[in-house]
Amino acid sequence: MLGLKREKTIVGLDIGSHGVKVLELDLKSKGKKDAFEVARIGYEPLPHDAIVEGSIIDSAAVAETIAAAFDKAKISSKDVALSVSGNSVIIKKISLPAMETQELAESIIWEAKHNIPYPYEETHVDYAILKPPPGSDERGLEILLVAVKKEKVSAYANVINQARRNLVAIEVDAFALYNAFEINYPEEFEEKTVALVGMGANVTTIVVADHGVPQLFRDLTLGGSYITEAIRKDLNIGYPEAESLLRGVPPAGIAQADAESLLDMNIKELLDEIEKTLAFFTAEDRQEKKINQIYLCGGLAGITNLPAAFEQKFRVPATLFNPFRKVRYNEKKLDPVYDQEMGALFGVACGLATRKRER
Repeated sequence: MLGLKREKTIVGLDIGSHGVKVLELDLKSKGKKDAFEVARIGYEPLPHDAIVEGSIIDSAAVAETIAAAFDKAKISSKDVALSVSGNSVIIKKISLPAMETQELAESIIWEAKHNIPYPYEETHVDYAILKPPPGSDERGLEILLVAVKKEKVSAYANVINQARRNLVAIEVDAFALYNAFEINYPEEFEEKTVALVGMGANVTTIVVADHGVPQLFRDLTLGGSYITEAIRKDLNIGYPEAESLLRGVPPAGIAQADAESLLDMNIKELLDEIEKTLAFFTAEDRQEKKINQIYLCGGLAGITNLPAAFEQKFRVPATLFNPFRKVRYNEKKLDPVYDQEMGALFGVACGLATRKRER
């Protein structure tokens, strides 16, 4: 259920700490490759503290928000794909010798029990066999092992049930971003080493793909809410004022230069943590590896000059990730705000919506 497998499409549902994103795509045939068009799209803000650090606090409010998002977007389909992230999600890349399917399944269970910091019985476990990198003569197996705590899955499944929707697939944010990137940036996907950085309210998801082969998946428990709280304490202002400053509008009595300096300082802390994570890839196997491009998405990606800050820090081009770059978006039929101003919020939802029903 947590796999990378992806027939008829389903609705992508991304439940964040601040809001619910829903996306339904139409599958169009285009030669041998799938082509997609946005059929319906919507966003609905969540009440404050309905979800805190990835944990559902007010299930009724979350369920009502999901139902409202579907209703306003006029989505009639009830079948959804959901993603999860944070401390309850463990993703590890492991190496195993080539073996038969049955033996591999037994080895995966053994590896899961020894690589997951939770009791095996308390987690849902899945895995994917990675294709070898170009030019590799490796005969073993590179396995992506994924585990999610059952209690987290159960909590989110319950609110979807309360919203009278059917949960048909669960993924993790990192895989959803990876899928969305493959659809929207096929040339870069095949030819470059890229880092995808999804910055939400409480979690920053990092994916590194090397010529189409996933190399690193990591969730950092650091995001927009951490920065907002730091600003609020430093300036002794309220949460709404701190949120406003984060969007580039300082509250009354705060000089623009002071606001920008404080924001820059907090962004630097986030970039330092991201740098530590990317170092796991660039220093792997004592080989010098280089990331060619960074793509940014999520609510925090809308901060002014953030791509420039990434470029200065990492010395590589950085740009906002566009989940509708290859997914057709008809602004005559749909609100253009989602494409023009809110696109960076829909990276995960796009990756989920491009899934197909598992056989």
